[in-house]
Amino acid sequence: MSWLQRMFGQDGQQEERPRDPADDYWYSSLEGAVAATSGMLVTTDAALQLPVVLDCEKVLSETVCSLPIKVFRRLPNGGREEADGHPLTDLFAFRPNGFQTSWEFFGQMTWWLAWYRNAYAEIVPGPRGAVDQLVPHHPSCVTPRWSRSTGEVWYDVIDLRTGQRKTLHASEMLHLRALPFSADGLTGVPVTKTSGNIIGAALAVHAYGARFFKNDGQSGGLLEAPPGTFKATVDRDNWLSAWRRARTGSSQHKDAMLEHGIKYNRAQLDNQKGQFLETRNALNEELARIWRVPQHKVGILGKATNNNIEQQAIEFVTDTILPILVLWERKINADLILRPDVYFAEFNVAGLLRGDLESRYKAFFQGRQGGWLSINDIRRMENMNPIPNGDDYLQPLNMAPAGTKPPAAHAPRAALPEDLGLAVSLPQ
Repeated sequence: MSWLQRMFGQDGQQEERPRDPADDYWYSSLEGAVAATSGMLVTTDAALQLPVVLDCEKVLSETVCSLPIKVFRRLPNGGREEADGHPLTDLFAFRPNGFQTSWEFFGQMTWWLAWYRNAYAEIVPGPRGAVDQLVPHHPSCVTPRWSRSTGEVWYDVIDLRTGQRKTLHASEMLHLRALPFSADGLTGVPVTKTSGNIIGAALAVHAYGARFFKNDGQSGGLLEAPPGTFKATVDRDNWLSAWRRARTGSSQHKDAMLEHGIKYNRAQLDNQKGQFLETRNALNEELARIWRVPQHKVGILGKATNNNIEQQAIEFVTDTILPILVLWERKINADLILRPDVYFAEFNVAGLLRGDLESRYKAFFQGRQGGWLSINDIRRMENMNPIPNGDDYLQPLNMAPAGTKPPAAHAPRAALPEDLGLAVSLPQ
């Protein structure tokens, strides 16, 4: 039997599924779901109900989209200068497309990259040149494939704006993919596939807590009836249904009466013995590890101190954000810049590495005295305008290349009266 026959039946009519209330089929969304060992279906919408998952996605995407990115021109002496006239400079600074700002574009693409481990943007030529617009496409609407005849990569796209299907060549698509990769190397494996069990366990704990407090923190119980109380199963079921109606919903705290010698034994649940809070906290830490986000960034402060948070903030830049930025830069330089030997794009992370005011000024002082920072270098890092003659570098007198003759010492000048603060009388 084909899949079409299984779906619609042998005669082309859709098979009727028994609507059993005990069947979990009617309580879950199958689209894009991954079944976890906890029994939960892990979907994007369900996972975003977990505060830590939402925070990790927001921290990564908002951090990247808040960083300035500029295009530079390589100089013959190994230096660089900003290429203000490059078309990508205008595209990155203002509008990558007709409906998004650069903040929205980089934020959305990084959000998809962090969750789906894939992010796609169609390269549209126009007045600004070969790259006039970057139009993002949802990862669920893009299917990369190899061409068996040419070995090239093509993308089958469903455009949600127009509802049309189209096929784009690899040269027409900016595709960011993060590790781990699929078997064919064309796509990154989504988080739901690699970490579905952890997310499913967190969803199960979250759902348990919601159900527990929905019932006012009370569990059910066991009704003990003397033998022969009910003559038929239907009588027992009718009585039990009436009992539940009298004890649930708006009648939860009303008085109830037990008949026929029935006794009620309440089930006692001890969340403390069950380590409910400990389990939830441990799962939150595991969720943060998926994206390698420091715990204090997602509100987990149990082990945080004033001393280690600053160090963790630096590690967040070097270990978490930097790989994402390098991926962005490599793809931009490879797919969007026609002369990567002359031009290149780079994010500025100096703002993320700023410490407290005193530590920052001490570092500036050392750089200035050591001779590798000028006044204007420091002012640029502090988002201040350059000043005239501010590009000069100091050279410490006690430092010189090895083997060179030290500068001759000057004889000390005799102290003048004005040096001692004495008044000088000039002849009339």
